[in-house]
Amino acid sequence: MRNGYTVTYQMRKRQRQRRQKIIGYVLKIAAAVLIAFLIVRFVCFSYTIQGDSMMPTIENGEKHLVNRLIYHIKGPSRYDVIVFKLDDDASSSYYVKRVIGLPGETVQIKDGKIYVDGKAAKNYSDESISSPGVASEEITLGSDEYFVLGDNYSNSEDSRSAGIGNIKRSNIIGKVSIKYWPWG
Repeated sequence: MRNGYTVTYQMRKRQRQRRQKIIGYVLKIAAAVLIAFLIVRFVCFSYTIQGDSMMPTIENGEKHLVNRLIYHIKGPSRYDVIVFKLDDDASSSYYVKRVIGLPGETVQIKDGKIYVDGKAAKNYSDESISSPGVASEEITLGSDEYFVLGDNYSNSEDSRSAGIGNIKRSNIIGKVSIKYWPWG
């Protein structure tokens, strides 16, 4: 009689341990899904680059993570590559460009080069800028405005265009960070 009780007790104990293990795995998976959701919702999101305006730095079709959180901590820095949206864009299109001018600065494009506060800015392309657009005259940025350019100067619609113009801080979605596709 005693052996039957011991065997039954051990079987129940194993079943309880197995149940607890399964519950533990389910809780871990649920926690991982919740954390992934929170990261994607509040910290970063995936964005596929569309177009050639950032060539040669970023190519059409590349997939990058965009950090949404960083600009809640600090403002965009010069030469950051950002994702933004326009105020009046009904199509909800996102744009990817490089920050050249910061709030309060003056930007001008002359002789094929970019000048910020009268000093030449870093050039991200071997080509000179043949179309300065509205930046042929000095542009003074407001306290919440940024001047952005695509790295492919001859094939980019950016702050030089009156249709885009200076970008407001409230329209900046995040900073383009890690490239995860294609590999290498």
